[in-house]
Amino acid sequence: MAQTTLYAYLQFRGNDDFPLEVVTERLGIEPTTTWKVGDRVREIMPLERFYTSWEYKVAKRETRYVEDVLQPIYDLFSTKATMICALKEELQMDVHIALVMEVEQGDMPGFEVTAAYSQFLSSIGASLDVDMYIYPFEEREMDA
Repeated sequence: MAQTTLYAYLQFRGNDDFPLEVVTERLGIEPTTTWKVGDRVREIMPLERFYTSWEYKVAKRETRYVEDVLQPIYDLFSTKATMICALKEELQMDVHIALVMEVEQGDMPGFEVTAAYSQFLSSIGASLDVDMYIYPFEEREMDA
């Protein structure tokens, strides 16, 4: 039976073609995904990206605790808040953090954002985007 999974990511995005290597170098962190304005979404499709993105993703985990995927982002980036703000201003880009929940069989995770995490979000001028994908319940056999 499928289990509820969560993942999270921090993303810098801008409508201009900002230099991805500058973000990597100044943060001292390798992104998990990047793309530039005009890159194809998929090789077999003609759709093109309309913004540039530098993204660090915490791998998908089977868990019901959001802190399991939000805390690694906080641990890695909270001490870099001043640099994040400087990069945002210099390169004219936005930053946000996303939490993605894939809920199976009604196994809803608990959701709490700590005061420290709220302060971190505020200090970098970021929003927290929560995406929930709720998958259908399996049919149960009726007792005869």
